[in-house]
Amino acid sequence: MPRAPGGAGKVVEPDLEGAQSKGRLILLGLVDAIAALVGGVYWYNSTHNAQTRAQGTRDSLRALGAAPAAPDTTRYSAPGDLVPIRRARALKAGLENMLHGSRAGVLGWAEGVYDTAATERAEKRRAKQYADFVTRWHARLDAMTRSGSEFRYAPGVRYTEQMDNVTNQLQAALSVMRDMVRKDVAKPRAVRSADLTAAAGYLRAAGTILTNLPR
Repeated sequence: MPRAPGGAGKVVEPDLEGAQSKGRLILLGLVDAIAALVGGVYWYNSTHNAQTRAQGTRDSLRALGAAPAAPDTTRYSAPGDLVPIRRARALKAGLENMLHGSRAGVLGWAEGVYDTAATERAEKRRAKQYADFVTRWHARLDAMTRSGSEFRYAPGVRYTEQMDNVTNQLQAALSVMRDMVRKDVAKPRAVRSADLTAAAGYLRAAGTILTNLPR
């Protein structure tokens, strides 16, 4: 038979090399995606362990204490009233004395749970001693803040900005000090040491402002 005109009778050979190249690209993309997924899981687990979550909780608590509080018109003081400044000074001094005098006591406890229901005599005695320490610690904080921890002036009053700052710093120190000594469990010693440093820093910041205010 005569060959058909043009290229209608030609056999088109498949592009094997192009297909293989596309297959390699797809496989390489899958390998990269799996590697990224595995790396992401490893990074998340390494940066979200129990210690980092605990640190995040402490940072959130301190940030909450240091954040400006919402206005509370029932707690505003009148212009010329120096009682809030004096009360803030008294609280700051009391908290500083408590920190300095109790540093060894705060750091002296072994890390871990103190179970007062323990049957072993020595363990039960240690748990009872720790429970007494926790009770005394929080009772002192409650006594110092019995009259409150708000030392604010109404907006526009001369000392409004300064005393808002002082109130925030003192409340942040209180937040750290309350979380520093927990019921039934002693935090890691390094964490308690960091808490002591943080609380002292908040108190120093409050003291710097109070130094320049009238007595």
